[in-house]
Amino acid sequence: MDDGIMTAYVHYLLVHPEYQGQEIGRKLVEMVKEKYKDYLRLIVIAYDSEMNFYENCGFKKSDVSSPMFITSLWT
Repeated sequence: MDDGIMTAYVHYLLVHPEYQGQEIGRKLVEMVKEKYKDYLRLIVIAYDSEMNFYENCGFKKSDVSSPMFITSLWT
């Protein structure tokens, strides 16, 4: 998802467990980075267990903000 000019958000990157470890996820990230290379920022919401993967792909944890969410609006 993107705003058309400045910020793009990656909500999910999923690779079937049978295909993990074959550089598929890294290739998908590189394709997204190429598509949005002229944007000011590319944001990914990563599970804590996946932080190393995204850091190895060039992302860094923000020092000034944290993701926040509501999991259900109909509770």
